[in-house]
Amino acid sequence: MRPEILAPVGSMEALNAALAAGCDAVYFGLPSFGARAFANNFDLETTKEVIERCHLCGVKVYITMNTILYEDEMEDAYNMAKKVHLFGVDALIIQDLGFIHLLHHRLPNLVLHASTQLSISNPYQIEQLKKLGVKRVVLARECTKEEVQACVDTGIEVEVFVHGALCICYSGQCYFSSVHYGRSGNRGMCAQPCRMKYSLYEDGNKVDTHGDYVLSPKDLSLIDEVNTLADMGVCSLKIEGRMKSAPYVYESVSQVKKVLENMERSRLDEQNLRVTFNREYTVGHMYGASGKELMNSKTCNHQGIEIGRVVKVNKNKICIQLSQDLHQNDGIRFERENLGCHVNFMYDKKQKLISFMPKNNTVLIEGPLGVHVGSIVRKTMDSELNKTIDEKIRTSNRQSKVNAIVTCSAVGKPMVMEVYKDSTSVCVSTEIDSVQALKRATDEETLNKQFSKTKDSWASFGRIEYHLGKDIYFPISVMNQLRRDALEKMKEACLKQEMLVENEYHYVPQKSKTSFDLFEINSMNQKVDDSSCYVSEMLNNENVINKSNITGVDGFVNAHLGKGKIVDSLNISNSYGVAAILEMGYESCVLSDECDKYQVEALMKAFLNRYHFDAPVYKTLYQKRRLMTMKHCPVNTALKDGKRVGCGLCHSHRYELEGLDGKCVFLLGDKDCHMRLYDVNTMDEIENRKEYESYGIKHFRFVFTDENQEEVKTAFKAYNR
Repeated sequence: MRPEILAPVGSMEALNAALAAGCDAVYFGLPSFGARAFANNFDLETTKEVIERCHLCGVKVYITMNTILYEDEMEDAYNMAKKVHLFGVDALIIQDLGFIHLLHHRLPNLVLHASTQLSISNPYQIEQLKKLGVKRVVLARECTKEEVQACVDTGIEVEVFVHGALCICYSGQCYFSSVHYGRSGNRGMCAQPCRMKYSLYEDGNKVDTHGDYVLSPKDLSLIDEVNTLADMGVCSLKIEGRMKSAPYVYESVSQVKKVLENMERSRLDEQNLRVTFNREYTVGHMYGASGKELMNSKTCNHQGIEIGRVVKVNKNKICIQLSQDLHQNDGIRFERENLGCHVNFMYDKKQKLISFMPKNNTVLIEGPLGVHVGSIVRKTMDSELNKTIDEKIRTSNRQSKVNAIVTCSAVGKPMVMEVYKDSTSVCVSTEIDSVQALKRATDEETLNKQFSKTKDSWASFGRIEYHLGKDIYFPISVMNQLRRDALEKMKEACLKQEMLVENEYHYVPQKSKTSFDLFEINSMNQKVDDSSCYVSEMLNNENVINKSNITGVDGFVNAHLGKGKIVDSLNISNSYGVAAILEMGYESCVLSDECDKYQVEALMKAFLNRYHFDAPVYKTLYQKRRLMTMKHCPVNTALKDGKRVGCGLCHSHRYELEGLDGKCVFLLGDKDCHMRLYDVNTMDEIENRKEYESYGIKHFRFVFTDENQEEVKTAFKAYNR
């Protein structure tokens, strides 16, 4: 079965583009609770209209409610989900486990998809999510082909990204923007620190990184591999880009569709796609890209396509030797200077004002100051391509196909039309009976001509089966009215919603047995190992956890729904999230660091009031905040080739990244070359222990990374004071 093409829709223009290009489904956000807070998200009234429009042309609609939710937001989020459920949304894409849990218990007919923000990459995680009613998972972009296949083999619907921007951090595990800039990516407000410039330091000495954008990946493009993914059983091919332009949406959807239909993409196709947006392309982790194959350290901007080089600069005129055509109103960028402009005025070599210059010629333009001879010129917006796409969208008439059975057995009988599509059918008849034909009878040819007049309708007829008696006659106006009545009644039937099934919430979790504090060592370097020995001796128990592999599933404390007793890194931020953890069979969870004291208090009170025992959670009191976890190693990429696994550099030296704003992070790698970025500043809430205990929290967590013995001693003295 051919997988669906899932298009991003961040505006009405993008929706029109997606439908015109032939998408099978669209996804977009609402005014709140979506991971793209700065997109032009639709309000509820528009959302209802979009759902109806899409459904009438056979396109599914998925709505993203994929941020973490705090206790005081749960009721509003639930009511919003209920409204779009009543509108007929095909599924919600959700990150927050508590929200998934609540909707599963209260709105059993609402289809739930697990967002890529949950970093799903293996069958065990999927089996856990099935317990919460999840029907589809959007896999982490770090998955290999083998991991994708293993997930498909679980029988759940699997959705993968095939084109668009990459996050360098595991989705849902990035706190860089939140900690350093006060804008949480898990709340839809990412400041994109991965697209900023950094200097790399080894033991305090600056290292040449061959480019300043050491955390900025290229854009993913697996368009030429979509048939392989289809053969693997992937059910949905997702395109990233809810904040991208309509031409980007049109080109990406149409080219995925072209490959799925076994047509080859031309060089012009790829060029057209690139000019809509690209940061250069990579096949990503699925096909083993690493180092320079994965990253673009030179720039984080849209690269467009190369169209020439500056050969002369004279005052305000720039002379370009063109390798591609240039039109007036195109957008260009000068690569060396990183300066861009629109081509408002262009001239030939005789200084004559022109609107077009073909390739292999020189052209003069009025451009920005500061451009130098030799600078590469890139086209970042193709005005002619945009005009072509706009015209295709304008003239597109995306219709649904319906079939019909038309019957009029004899003179004196009405004509009956039964229209059907999938499992929906309606029946209408003419208001008058047929009469004896005096000249030409109403035959199949006549009816086909009238029934084909559907240009302005939501649907057109596919197959029509006729059962007509001899010498029957109907006026043309009656035939046209029958067509209109049938399609209108079918439209009403297609948009008719099932009766809402809403249950009371009656879930009763089992009480947890967890009865100890947690002390984690998140480093492999010797200095911290010495400290961990000290911690073990002082505590004389097994509560010290050496946690060094994000993808391991057998440890005591696990990220991402592993097999341990306690789960971490799932951004539990509301009482329903704790209930979800217990429903999946875990004993406890670590609360999200995104929660402040007041949000923690609200969570604990709500849990106690609803379930009548204290929430079995851990609150981290001491740590250097983990800002990112990624499958990319900036150290190996800068000092080696980015492909060597297990080089050990990050264990023998201290590496730090410093931004232009002076903010620093340090890097720690694990044995499987997953790299973690940590804030250099310590988050110390030990003094708040008593307050947290008053909320009902009984157990706490300490995380040590680069601390020495004295720092560890000081932390424990404060804790035991």
